[in-house]
Amino acid sequence: MEEDQVQEIKDMSQEEEDLICRLHRLLGDRWKLIAGRLPNRTAKEVEKYWKKKEIESFKRNKIYKPICVRLGPSFKFSMDN
Repeated sequence: MEEDQVQEIKDMSQEEEDLICRLHRLLGDRWKLIAGRLPNRTAKEVEKYWKKKEIESFKRNKIYKPICVRLGPSFKFSMDN
């Protein structure tokens, strides 16, 4: 593996996660500015981390809704055979 790929695999510490969340709330998707506050982290690495967390959060909070079918006016429901 290349050195860049190895660095991207490293986990974020809890302090880094908290700082990324707070800075993202404040700055939005300005990854270069956020990475500037984190030692030894690149903008690309921080962005990939954020996107991964976003996807995990979406999957965890996904609400499954029942599928409803609207019947046309010509449909007649009858219990008689």
